Amino acid sequence: MTTGRSPQARIFGRARLRGRADLCDLHVADGRIVQIGASECEHPDVDLAGALVLPGLVEAHLHLEKAYLLDRMPREATSLADAIALTSQLKSTFTPADIRTRSLRLIRAAMGCGVTTVRAHVEFDDVLGLTAVEAILALREEVRDFLDLQVVAFPQEGLTSQRTARALFCSAIELGADVVGGIPYADDDPGEHLDLAFDLAERTGRPLDFHLDFSDDPDQLDIIGVAERTIARGLQGRVTVGHLTSLGSVEPARACAIADLIAQAGISVVALPATDVFLNGRADQVAPRRGLTPVRLLLEAGVNVALATNNVQNPFTPFGRGRITETASLLAALCHFGSLAETDTVVEMITDRAAVAVGLTDHAVVEGAPATFAVFDARTARDLLGDADRAVLVVKGGREIDLEQVPR
Repeated sequence: MTTGRSPQARIFGRARLRGRADLCDLHVADGRIVQIGASECEHPDVDLAGALVLPGLVEAHLHLEKAYLLDRMPREATSLADAIALTSQLKSTFTPADIRTRSLRLIRAAMGCGVTTVRAHVEFDDVLGLTAVEAILALREEVRDFLDLQVVAFPQEGLTSQRTARALFCSAIELGADVVGGIPYADDDPGEHLDLAFDLAERTGRPLDFHLDFSDDPDQLDIIGVAERTIARGLQGRVTVGHLTSLGSVEPARACAIADLIAQAGISVVALPATDVFLNGRADQVAPRRGLTPVRLLLEAGVNVALATNNVQNPFTPFGRGRITETASLLAALCHFGSLAETDTVVEMITDRAAVAVGLTDHAVVEGAPATFAVFDARTARDLLGDADRAVLVVKGGREIDLEQVPR
């Protein structure tokens, strides 16, 4: 399989890098950036003409097998519980071929805006069994030359409430899932759910990634149990959580203390604004809450915060085109991040910070790193969030990616 031009020595000239005032030439050989110097090559192999170069964008939390389900819904979802119930009903219609088709549609959309890594939360339960896990693991190999796809074994319907869930959890990891997932609010005993997930992660050496505290309830704070277990088991830097919207309803002093605990535990938090704002805050008649991850609070506490798209055109989020730059623009508006410095932080949340959240190392546009980057018709992060709809060029391991060659 080929992804475009061969990875011989090449020069990508007149690149604009964050943190540098001058344009640069990127010298690439054997799939890595071997030199970054002031722009002086008169005839580079690729003239970037001052376009902004970023590390490949990272979708740190995405659901592939349940994307694009709107035409199958018997009615509209009215709450998070309703979205879960509707999706559960639809799972009986999922087939490996159907999962592959819808997943590739979303992957291609993500790649078009510069994404080179996706962490996909893939479900198993009494209805699906391992059908989705097996389909996405096969897809991981199919797209390997174009995209790095991490698979999270995700028990959406719970672990203790499903007859086969515990066995399937172990089987998903044995099949090759990269990450142990969890969703404690799906079970009657969140503590037992967390223990099962942490135990499996320790036995298999896998990192953990939880759906956590997805509500407006200030008393739903499983994050405390996750942080305490992370510290007690010495897993700092190995745990990521998505949503964490309940923390936004906690009174400020306690919220700050919990944010400090999250930072101490080295837990990464992934904000999922398109889904969170759509489903939360619905019961508030006066001064409705936004239902958003408290991004600014967490950043000020030193927590690594990323953002991701989560769901696309399904009961959880009936909108979206699978373009993480649009999700980043939404988050910037919701968090009042409008300055040049703040928008740069938002772009970090889909590059550097997202890379940390999914355990990537060597993911930067620096000498010695893999030549994996995305190029945008923009000068600043604010330009990117305001105008850049798609990447003008994506390079992975020194190869220019041709979307026409990506499987369909």
